[in-house]
Amino acid sequence: MTGTEAEGEAVRYAAFDARYRGRDLGGKGARAALESLPVIDISPFVAGGSEAARRAVGRAVREACIDIGFFYLAGHGIAPAELDRVLEYGRRFFALPAEEKMKLHAGKGTGRLGFMQTGGIAPQASSARPPDLKERLSFSREVEPGEPEAGRFAAGRSQWPDAKLLPDFAPFLMAHIAKRVRLAQHMARAFATSLDLAEDYFDAMFRHLGCVLMFNHYPPLGRAAFARGQWSFTPHTDYGAFTLLLQDAAGGLEVRNAAGAWIAVPPRRGTFVVNIGDMFAMWTNDRYMSSLHRVLHFGDAERLSVPLFTYPNGTTVVRCLDTCHGPGNPPRYPPVVAEDYDRALVEQSSRTGRPGISSRTAERLVLI
Repeated sequence: MTGTEAEGEAVRYAAFDARYRGRDLGGKGARAALESLPVIDISPFVAGGSEAARRAVGRAVREACIDIGFFYLAGHGIAPAELDRVLEYGRRFFALPAEEKMKLHAGKGTGRLGFMQTGGIAPQASSARPPDLKERLSFSREVEPGEPEAGRFAAGRSQWPDAKLLPDFAPFLMAHIAKRVRLAQHMARAFATSLDLAEDYFDAMFRHLGCVLMFNHYPPLGRAAFARGQWSFTPHTDYGAFTLLLQDAAGGLEVRNAAGAWIAVPPRRGTFVVNIGDMFAMWTNDRYMSSLHRVLHFGDAERLSVPLFTYPNGTTVVRCLDTCHGPGNPPRYPPVVAEDYDRALVEQSSRTGRPGISSRTAERLVLI
């Protein structure tokens, strides 16, 4: 970037900052109603870029998170071929006979990891409201040497398919999860920079982070089913800090912008979609948006997505950052323990086959 270009970028971000400086940062007036998501190159954090380059990334993250809480992530260092292989392994698993998939039923383990059919852990016990039309398969990271037991979430509790059915599945996914965890730790530094905090502010919270790698498998949704109130994925917010989402080419993801309109998040090969979860919204007092999003998958083909949901270590008390409240803008949320907050919503989702909905999300759903 030339000196002139850098000066132009600084002016643009100064104008952006002026939109919300000194105002109630949760107000819609400070946010632009985006019609498409920005693309942010994280490589200065991944590959050891200059301080100026990392600060430029932080400014871009800040703008995206205030406006909508969603953006595409490029420059992350994970090869497109590896991401394609992740999707292919997911397709192979969901093509297995039902009895093989049920051997990994999430109700068998202690961390709600494994296979979950349409309708949740026990579909016959679900409410009368139709469940989301999707199957799920989930794993977590491995426990690290010397890691404390407290706050691990479900680390080390994954159930893996028979190696005879899916050779190399487990070692490949373990290695891939480790790469995404490292990327999440780089992202935590980018978020700290975006908030004008010390770059290592979140390091201790994400040293032994909580995470779930989730395969979501969607058959096509019939329009008659949608008319009866069934979704591929009901409008919801994510529970954790932030999500690193891999999509296949099918499309169907939508996010609600600041004007209340649903905009498409089309797939971009080789990128992740990053979105803010409830915990980061709590940290920032809603300065950073935990935006409602949904999936509607019509057509003839299946759809597959593979998010990594991330959380600070489970013992972390998530409370409003000192820099995100002040006179006229008091903290909106009481402090919560990360693992307790997540567990309550995961249990709700497991029972119903739909996303867990917190009280803060329920208030916004009334407006749809």
